[in-house]
Amino acid sequence: MDNEMTAKERGVLEDNEKEEVDRGERGPEEESLTEEQELEELRAQVVQLLLELDEARETSNKHQESFHELQLLEDERLASAHQAETFTRQIQNLQQLRSVQEEMNSLEEEKESELAEAQEELRVAHEEVILLQQAAEEAAAERENDIASLQEELCRRRAELQRLSEETQAYELEITTLRAEINMKSQRREAERREVDLLKEECRVLKEECETLKEDNRRLSEKLQLLQRQENCHLRDASIQKNISFDGKPMTPTTWSGGMGEILSLRDQLKQAEEKALQVQRECDSLKVELKDLQELYESSQRERAELEEELQRCKAELE
Repeated sequence: MDNEMTAKERGVLEDNEKEEVDRGERGPEEESLTEEQELEELRAQVVQLLLELDEARETSNKHQESFHELQLLEDERLASAHQAETFTRQIQNLQQLRSVQEEMNSLEEEKESELAEAQEELRVAHEEVILLQQAAEEAAAERENDIASLQEELCRRRAELQRLSEETQAYELEITTLRAEINMKSQRREAERREVDLLKEECRVLKEECETLKEDNRRLSEKLQLLQRQENCHLRDASIQKNISFDGKPMTPTTWSGGMGEILSLRDQLKQAEEKALQVQRECDSLKVELKDLQELYESSQRERAELEEELQRCKAELE
């Protein structure tokens, strides 16, 4: 705006200079008229300059208003940008919240699925416990039957042992008779002496085997009494240990060999009965251990279910 006013002023000054030159050339006669004209022209120029000054002021005011409007627009733009940024952050927060909500829903579904699986496993474990209880009851019934069978076997073995004891007494009588005959016939041949010594050794072995059989039978009786106490049976067990005396009845090699065979057979039968009782006890102990393991598994499932329910309630509370 200042540049425009300066150019106009220069134009006016140039015109004034030209008019002064023209006035100098015209002469004195026209000087008076020219001064009046110049005065009028100067006035007109001043008026024109004033008008141009007003226009310049108006233009400056407009530019000032435009500057203020631009400043306001810039402020509004900055405010809009700030508001847009705020909206963007809010949208991002809403998206994150939605993502968290979806994740919580997924977690809740997963927990419900795990809870359903735990309930199913608990149901299966409960059914297995019921089956094992039934198996334990059946095993207990079989054990009672085995105990009854063992009792019958023990009675039979006692009768056989009594018979064997009587036969042993007869053998001892025969041995005593042989000793008397040997003392009376001291001059018999060396072969007969060796035969007597052999009979003595066999008698000693027979007595040791009888004692061993008595000890085995005693242990079997004690174990049977223990089983009877466990099953709350109030049966009495008579003692089977008896003293074997040596008095006289003649003994032949045939009866001696038959007695030895019966003793060995009875010892094997008693050993088999003892092994069968131990096997039944081991099976019962194994069932008890298995039932205990299942009980621990059931309690562990209950604890896991409680933890899952607590975690699910906590997730629901956080969502609310």
